[in-house]
Amino acid sequence: MSLTVENVSRSFSGDKAVDNVSFTAKKGEIIGLLGTSGCGKSTVLRAISGLDTGYEGTITVNGLKSRSVNKDLGIIFQEPRLMPWLTVLDNVCFGLEGDKKEKKTKALKLLQQVGLHGFEHYYPKQLSGGMAQRTAIARALVTEPETLLLDEPFSALDAFTKLQLQDMLLDLWNSYQPTMVIVTHDIDEALYLCDRIIILKGQPGSVHKNIEINKQKPRSKADPELTKLKGEILKALELEKKAASF
Repeated sequence: MSLTVENVSRSFSGDKAVDNVSFTAKKGEIIGLLGTSGCGKSTVLRAISGLDTGYEGTITVNGLKSRSVNKDLGIIFQEPRLMPWLTVLDNVCFGLEGDKKEKKTKALKLLQQVGLHGFEHYYPKQLSGGMAQRTAIARALVTEPETLLLDEPFSALDAFTKLQLQDMLLDLWNSYQPTMVIVTHDIDEALYLCDRIIILKGQPGSVHKNIEINKQKPRSKADPELTKLKGEILKALELEKKAASF
């Protein structure tokens, strides 16, 4: 699936949040939307998802203009947003169409892939934060969307769980090859996961830089090329002095 965002701007109560944002994503590409808080990363993602239609500009999915929720787009939020009255299995099956047995088989396969085999009949209140987010990822992937949108999906998790889920996400990407657009403010996460990083900057946010990462995944976080790119990103975001003081 190809995705094109062309001259997208969005205002709220007369104040512009994003201004003239444009980029493309090729089939199977992982794109990172990176920037500091308030630059409009999530605003752009909501426009792509069809959850917000009040923007100016054009969003094209597979050559067709899109301004509504699209079944070929899956979305994962910062919070898992599971239905507390449903089990893990039923949360993943929710929204699936077809025969009950087929739905269950499909959901169980995904739960095994995200490391939740044996937890099918647990309820959300019985899960850790990482397990709940694994469930949300399985729910988003079970319909096999061609494009997966992720809005800071690991930011609420502890550092070790975050690293585990980043690797799990790459494993799932290898299996299903969806196009991904990931909103993050974590530079290391973007360098580890993404093929290309779109840096948004300012208020209103606009595209400041487009960085391509020609390194095979999975990558070593200690790779000197990634360290060099991190320095470029910190400089682009005017954060290098702050980083040096930590």
